[in-house]
Amino acid sequence: MTQDRYVTSTCIANIQRNLGEKVLPSLRRLKQDVGSTDVDFPGFGTLGAVLIGKYGGVQDDVRGMVEDSIDTVEAWIAALETIKRNWRLAEENSAVVYK
Repeated sequence: MTQDRYVTSTCIANIQRNLGEKVLPSLRRLKQDVGSTDVDFPGFGTLGAVLIGKYGGVQDDVRGMVEDSIDTVEAWIAALETIKRNWRLAEENSAVVYK
């Protein structure tokens, strides 16, 4: 026997809160932590002059990807606000009213 599952405005609010309180701070920390992966000369040894430029490019790519992720999660949070309001309105309008 399967369990029925329902979407509620409370569930949507919880997802929204978790994105704001857990996911965004983690992504922002990750973006800051990329700088801590710098390799000073002569960290790559003899080939360091060649590799350091490529390595810096990869760091920049990661920063850009994380920034894009932050922007996406922020857009999700904003969209979930509209979804939550609409869902709450639907919940209220579908409630049985006894007179």
